[in-house]
Amino acid sequence: MSTTTVCAESTGVVTELEELSSKPARRRRVLRASSTAFVAGLAALFMGDRANAADCQNSPCCSLAKCNQCSYSVNKERYTCPSGYNRRTWSCVKGSNKYYCGECAKGSDCWSGPFACSIWFGPDPV
Repeated sequence: MSTTTVCAESTGVVTELEELSSKPARRRRVLRASSTAFVAGLAALFMGDRANAADCQNSPCCSLAKCNQCSYSVNKERYTCPSGYNRRTWSCVKGSNKYYCGECAKGSDCWSGPFACSIWFGPDPV
């Protein structure tokens, strides 16, 4: 029996320069958001091989770990995992569409493998 984990994807924070010159608390929030975006960028560099693998399934924004598609019955939302692997699902947005991403993994979250297979489906309007 597999379990499903839903993971949150960070979409980043867009700020204006005027926010930096206002109250100190707001300035701290902006700096914290900027440092978070910087760390996320570094993580993307170190996980570059995973991001490149997404192209093999032509996923629009999922950054899937595997090229082989997970098996499913009826529709992709019902994908299944091999014994010992758990479903990991999250969503991403590209343009005005929301896509769903999934992987079968042994790790405790969406980013920890090993991975057996990957899948994506959608879009839904945002």
